[in-house]
Amino acid sequence: MPKESKKQDNQEKKNKKNNKSNKKNNKKSNKKKGEFSLRKLIYNDKYLIIISIVAAVVIWIATSMNLSPETTKTITVPLTVDFTDSAAEQLGMKCYGDETVDVDVVISCKKYLAKDITADDINVSLQTNAVTSKGSNEVPITVDVGDSSDYTVSSYYPTTYKAYFDVEDQKTMDIEIQYDKEDFIADGYVMGKALLSETTVTVTGPKTYVSQVSKVVSTVSVDENLNKTQSYDATLTALDSNGSSVDYITLDTGSDSLSVTIPVLKEMQLDVTSEFTGKPSGISTDDWTVTYSQNTVNAGVLEDAELTSANLGNIDFSSLQPGKNKFEFDLSTLDSIVVLDSIDTITATVTVPSTYETSNISTDNVVVNVTNVPEGYSANVVEFDSSSIIAVGESDDLEEIESSNIAVVVDLSAYENSISVGTSNYTASVTIENSDTCWVYGIYTATIEITED
Repeated sequence: MPKESKKQDNQEKKNKKNNKSNKKNNKKSNKKKGEFSLRKLIYNDKYLIIISIVAAVVIWIATSMNLSPETTKTITVPLTVDFTDSAAEQLGMKCYGDETVDVDVVISCKKYLAKDITADDINVSLQTNAVTSKGSNEVPITVDVGDSSDYTVSSYYPTTYKAYFDVEDQKTMDIEIQYDKEDFIADGYVMGKALLSETTVTVTGPKTYVSQVSKVVSTVSVDENLNKTQSYDATLTALDSNGSSVDYITLDTGSDSLSVTIPVLKEMQLDVTSEFTGKPSGISTDDWTVTYSQNTVNAGVLEDAELTSANLGNIDFSSLQPGKNKFEFDLSTLDSIVVLDSIDTITATVTVPSTYETSNISTDNVVVNVTNVPEGYSANVVEFDSSSIIAVGESDDLEEIESSNIAVVVDLSAYENSISVGTSNYTASVTIENSDTCWVYGIYTATIEITED
């Protein structure tokens, strides 16, 4: 065999041997890499740091939970007052006090638990059956944390609920107006009669306290000098005879709001006047004399009304007879006017000229007519209560009047709300037909029997 061929074979054998050796070493190396080595883990700084941190956190948490300091926390728990199905309710008594109470509960617990405890975890209640008599009572408040062992109640406040217990009562009263200051009207103006949107109020509360209420006032606060009419919201207060506020009382006007309107009137000097009613169309009163006990009045007037005189009221011709006739007018009833003079009445004197006379006219043949009979009723005329009427006029005109000219009417519309079954006297309107220069003097009545249909 040639020398080169032999050398080549030896080299191939050597290479094969080396390859087998390398494969064997690689298998050993891979086997060692797959095996866990605690020794390498302990001596590896990177893994050692991580393990140390995790262990420290676990130890710290366990220590904190077991060795955490005790702390306190105040929790406000709302308590709804309810005496349903209680002894007080069975005795007919109501509770007069706050409808809700905030109870401040102090609890003791581990500090790490404090933030998780809320009002929902605490049960606060009233011992309602402790109330068995009327009057002021202090009802015990109890606090319960249930089966929880994580915290305890150290204290709480209030420990009792204070209220008044009594039978309910009510009464209706007029509302009085008060002002926080006296002078609030501008110069040259005066205040009219203040008007409330509601004039009465229902006072409700425990019987003992309702009986103490002597008046209910609405206090109005005015911050400016008024020269025009203004309205203000009003609040109500129940006062006793000493002017002190009465507790446990509710006030109801039947309206959602209450207001006070203060009319502001312009101060003016007005001439006094009056008007005639029932005047026959053929009569002129130009030459009649009408005088007043006071011809002018100092008055407060609504500026928008544009009044130039003070009309005292009407003078009906049925009240006039020949000569002097006097009529007294109440100044407090005048519309849109407040009289500022220190007088209550003015007397008007009407002088009927001497050319007028009176004449008695028989009513033997008079027919009484009844009008506006309420539905469901019938009216039967029993009699006209006067045998004659007094007619007023000039002599020539009176001579032409006969009983057949007398018309009598009883209008029941004025009695619509007070009419009743039976026989009663009703005011009659008496006029003279076919005459425009004469009138009837006096007041007359007719007896009417009312029956149901």
